[in-house]
Amino acid sequence: MDERTYYPQLDGLRFVAFLLVYAFHDGLGWVSDVLTFVTLPVFLLASLFGPDAAGWAVDFGPTVRSALRQNGWVGVQLFFILSGYLITTLLLREEERYGRVDLRAFWMRRILRIWPLYYAIVAITFLLLPAISGRFGTPTHASLLHHHLLWFLAFLGNWSMVFQGTAVPDSISILWSVCVEEQFYIVCPLLIAFVPKRARLPVVAALMAGFWAIRGYVAALPINELEFKFNTFVQLDTLLSGVALALVLDRWPPGERARALAKFWGWVVMACAIWLMRTYGLGESSPARRTWDYAAVWACGVGIVAYPILCDGWARRALSMTWIVWLGRISYGLYMYHEIGLKTAGPFFGLGLTVLIAAASYYGLERPFLRLKRRWTRVPSRPV
Repeated sequence: MDERTYYPQLDGLRFVAFLLVYAFHDGLGWVSDVLTFVTLPVFLLASLFGPDAAGWAVDFGPTVRSALRQNGWVGVQLFFILSGYLITTLLLREEERYGRVDLRAFWMRRILRIWPLYYAIVAITFLLLPAISGRFGTPTHASLLHHHLLWFLAFLGNWSMVFQGTAVPDSISILWSVCVEEQFYIVCPLLIAFVPKRARLPVVAALMAGFWAIRGYVAALPINELEFKFNTFVQLDTLLSGVALALVLDRWPPGERARALAKFWGWVVMACAIWLMRTYGLGESSPARRTWDYAAVWACGVGIVAYPILCDGWARRALSMTWIVWLGRISYGLYMYHEIGLKTAGPFFGLGLTVLIAAASYYGLERPFLRLKRRWTRVPSRPV
């Protein structure tokens, strides 16, 4: 009997999350031209029904590009929800099989998964790339090292950018989300290890409400959007929403009725996701938008994660395609290298370059450390 706890469709969803982030950095701007070309027959047909219909067809490609470019940051939120759900599910399975959670083993697994690539990127972005570009040792580079290096080495880089300004270039600043997740990994296993089973969901709900209130307070401060987003406390209710999903599905395993219902609300979630992506200024501008929009994003994101878990339909089949699962498997590298790929090869060829670099990194750098995880593995998950 295979005791592995693994959802290949969620690896596929990781790749979707990466594509959203890539689009947010305008890496998929060329898709606008492709969509415009594809919808050309629609434009010709729509022109028969009047200028308004024709205008909709012509604007379709640019509208999609604008939505992705403006709101693609929700891909990071999807990564957060997936992390919260998967980590908690594995911890619950471990507790079920062994009666307890081995905290040391958990943290060793996280170290072996996160640290090798993370510190490689820190070395590349803080040292190698400045040396190649001739900026090494300049006043700008010295200031970067002085204000941010030690913080990023300690997985606190998001806080250095809150207090001292954004780290430039973007290949450094994108590490903020990894820092937030690493801080979360300190707290998450403690919830499972020390909070009684019946109290876990109420505790997580209370924590989510508390961090939502903190987000409302931070949103009202006179700070810019990036200082707001880099704040760990602003992001924790999103990560905890994934934890809550794992706890709910563990406590009330879904039956046939729930799966049938999911087929209906899956379409509702998709409609909500499209509406959110088209929303101008999502999570920005006013304190109210900063406070409430994030909750709407994680609520929709939880539905997106739950749908392919519960329903054996088109979404699961699409996300479980072999090549999409493989791309999801190397999504950590895709995220970490994509700014380098964009800056090196541009939006169109940058995606291919990013895939090549991430694949080489996965098999050459990450995989040897992932194999070492077997010593600390309590519940087998994704195959290496």
